[in-house]
Amino acid sequence: MKKHLNIYIEGKLDNADFNFYSQSGAYKFDIHAVYKNGDSRHVDLEAEGNEEDLNGYVQYLKFGPLKRHIDLFRVEEAEFVGIDGFKSLKVHKDPLTFMQKIKKVFTK
Repeated sequence: MKKHLNIYIEGKLDNADFNFYSQSGAYKFDIHAVYKNGDSRHVDLEAEGNEEDLNGYVQYLKFGPLKRHIDLFRVEEAEFVGIDGFKSLKVHKDPLTFMQKIKKVFTK
């Protein structure tokens, strides 16, 4: 059964070439994905494929050679939309990291 996952990654990604890494993993695991990079700290991925392939892709991203650059890794299941291929987009992101937002909320 085809599934859709939203993957949120935050960390020291500026010189890690995470786009190339996630794209090569998508080809390896037969995943269709949209890669959204807003700055050097955030990456959002929408990934679709069979459940087994998606599980392999998530493990590849989370525990592969670039894991030392990752501070936050979150996965959410969403509705299947039929992504075709691999697309890389540059999007605007909030300059604060997720952890900075949490600290800001609790220090008010």
